[in-house]
Amino acid sequence: MAAWIVDWTLIVSNKVCAFTQRRFVFSYKGVVSHKSTRSGVHVQQPSVSSSLRVKKNAEVPALCLKVLFIRCLLLFLFCVGFAEQGIVRESWGAVLFETQRHDFGSVVIGADAEFLFELTNTLNSNVRLLSLRSSCTCVSAKFSTQLLAPGETGAVIARLNTSGQHLQNRSAVLTIQLERILNGARRIDTVQLFVSGYIRPDVILTPGSVEFGVVAEGTAAERTLLMEYTGQPGWALMSVERSQPYIYARAEEVKREQGNVAYKITVILEEDAPAGYVRDVLRFTTNELQQGKSEPVEIVLPIQGVVRASIQAKPSPMLVGILSPGETVTKNIIIQSETPFRVANVSATDNRFRFAFSEQASTVQLISVSFSARQIPPGVQQDFAQVIRIATNDPQQPSITVNAFVRVVPHDD
Repeated sequence: MAAWIVDWTLIVSNKVCAFTQRRFVFSYKGVVSHKSTRSGVHVQQPSVSSSLRVKKNAEVPALCLKVLFIRCLLLFLFCVGFAEQGIVRESWGAVLFETQRHDFGSVVIGADAEFLFELTNTLNSNVRLLSLRSSCTCVSAKFSTQLLAPGETGAVIARLNTSGQHLQNRSAVLTIQLERILNGARRIDTVQLFVSGYIRPDVILTPGSVEFGVVAEGTAAERTLLMEYTGQPGWALMSVERSQPYIYARAEEVKREQGNVAYKITVILEEDAPAGYVRDVLRFTTNELQQGKSEPVEIVLPIQGVVRASIQAKPSPMLVGILSPGETVTKNIIIQSETPFRVANVSATDNRFRFAFSEQASTVQLISVSFSARQIPPGVQQDFAQVIRIATNDPQQPSITVNAFVRVVPHDD
């Protein structure tokens, strides 16, 4: 942009100066010939002074214009420099998000289409999510939490409206305002998230998603749904794709009458599903081709649930804290189980960690975790990640791991 303004200014400057000089034609015989380019009038006037003086005075307008344009050029460059600094300035809010775009693909009426835009506070100060608005009623959104301490993770939960009010191609922009306090000053940033999807008007799913709820670890669960299609008589589901080996699905045709087709969908969460949140999708391939393409149309079925471990540790992962060299901090890990158990041992490879716990059997155990920060080189920030291993006497879950994170920052001078 700066280069463009420089070129433009030089061109205009040269053109105007050349135009000004053409307006004054000098005579070595002491006569100034002044031409009017508009009326075509030619007037000759006797020279008051010598031809040398006439030339000198006539050059003044061109010289002034050159000086004027040089000054304008410097002013332009000065302003553009500041403008470009603002343009290339990196958004501190955008880097907190794992992704800023999501396409739900092809979903059906009634589908529970939800996506989490996850963000992690990697800064040295708290981040507050101030406001959130959507450019379209076809997508609603909310915060999982509005305050994130350093190291904490949250999400913007985006939901596609599949009630039937909005059909076919839909898109929305979610605009978020974030705030942080840096050196006593309030810093505001704006981040935009982009959501899109295609809501099929000819397919209805009941219920709208596979919701397993809370399932105990080591236990299988099964859910059934009904998918109904109205349209071409030959329409059919051809295959189903899963991304996790512990999720199984099958489709059974139960109706086909004059373009009305219905499938019974069975989804099974198998016993070997790991503890934690289950968020996945099943992709059903149809014999229908995408418009203008040779690829088949897919229908997306969301899956949600929680596999609860027999013994659970909170928080996990754990942010121990942001410390200065020589500082010590203590945090607690809470271990819960439906039946009484004992903690046999707690360990970490980093000897700066110290642990304290009770050896008595209980359904709730409290483990004290202390960390002492050592000296670090001046002006250098260090991050530490450590796996805390907790051994128990529970035969179903004899070992638990908790990921711990620590940040050590130098003293302020």
